[in-house]
Amino acid sequence: MHFTFTPMTGAEARDIASWRYEEPYTPYNWEPADDDIMRMLDRRSPYYAVCDEQGELVGFLAYGSSGYVWDPGEPHLYSANNSITIGPGMRPDLTGKGLGVAFVQAGLDFAREHFAPDNFRLYVMTFNERAIKVYERAGFERGQIYVQHNPDGDREFLEMHRKA
Repeated sequence: MHFTFTPMTGAEARDIASWRYEEPYTPYNWEPADDDIMRMLDRRSPYYAVCDEQGELVGFLAYGSSGYVWDPGEPHLYSANNSITIGPGMRPDLTGKGLGVAFVQAGLDFAREHFAPDNFRLYVMTFNERAIKVYERAGFERGQIYVQHNPDGDREFLEMHRKA
C-alpha cells in the first residue's frame, strides 16, 4: 500500500479526534477539545494526515514533541542527538489488519526525507503488545518504561528507539 503525507488540516484533525477504538484500546480515544485540535495544527511539532492511494484518510503521524507522553513545554521537532519522536495513529477499523509495519515504515521514510534525523523514538502503552510487535518489526528496540500520572489513573509507556 502506498501512503501520502500532507500537513494536517482542521477538518482532518476533527475527524481523527472523533475516532473511537474498542477495548482494550479505548485509552487511545481522544476527546475532541479545541486545544487538542489546535495542537494538531501547530507546525512547530507537526502532525501529518496519512492517506491511501484513493485519498482516504487512514491515519496520522505526529513528529516531535507532539509524540511525548508528558507536557513538552514549547512545541519542537528535534530532541537530543538529532532525534525525532514519532506518534503514529491508524484509523480504528484498519488496526490489526497487517498494515502497521508498512504504515510505520512510510512514516519513517517521510521523516528521513523531510527532517533528516539521526534517530527515532516513540512511546507506546505497555499493554499494547500488538503495536509493540509492529514497532519491533519496523526496527525499534525496547527501552525504558515511563509512568504517566493523570486524573484517570497511572499509565505505563514503553519508550522505543532506533537509528534513522
